[in-house]
Amino acid sequence: MEGPVMAGIDIAGSYNARWSGGREGGLARSATLDEVSPAGADQLATLGIQLVIDLREPGERGMPRHGRPVTAVPLYRLPDGPPQTGDLESVYDFLLRERGAELTEAVAAIADAPGPALVHCTAGKDRTGLVVALALAAAGHSDADIVADYARSGAVVRPYRTAHAESALHGLNLTADARTRSLRLHLDSPPEAMRHALATLAALGGPVVYLRRHGLTTGQLTALRENLAAVAHA
Repeated sequence: MEGPVMAGIDIAGSYNARWSGGREGGLARSATLDEVSPAGADQLATLGIQLVIDLREPGERGMPRHGRPVTAVPLYRLPDGPPQTGDLESVYDFLLRERGAELTEAVAAIADAPGPALVHCTAGKDRTGLVVALALAAAGHSDADIVADYARSGAVVRPYRTAHAESALHGLNLTADARTRSLRLHLDSPPEAMRHALATLAALGGPVVYLRRHGLTTGQLTALRENLAAVAHA
């Protein structure tokens, strides 16, 4: 399905927030909602968000104050938390190849939500990017639209996360190349990284086969296609 990339939405106390998939009122995404203000909570209610899906690890999560129901689906499940160094493509391959059950649980939560869902992690670009990509791909959206939506995060995230990235990498004695790649991991959403993830997904059977293999039901697939206004396909 070809469709427009939706404009950003305002949520006071968060950033990198927008509707995905070319339709308002379907699937929203953002950075962390931990610092959402009362005004931001009102905005979430006005947007009609019925469920928040938090993809962070337990040690990353704060106490939400936005008043929306939350389903937590930690994706990495690694002893040291999210990767701090390395390549975006390698991280995406790890999640797709080793965390299919978790990714599918998050997509199923989107399908089962009683209304519009909002997915977030910390910056709303990598974990969120993969889950949103899977949901949109399963619903029939084109690779081009999925990549375009994903790529919007980089310019928005960088001003908020540069200081954190510099701090996370400080003292790690990385080579110049490793440092560049690790900063890209923290700060960027390059189109080629999502194209790589979609190619990996295709090698694993494509979005529908992948999600069904990991537990997505026929009813949930139907709900995704209906709720995200995508063209159904086999």
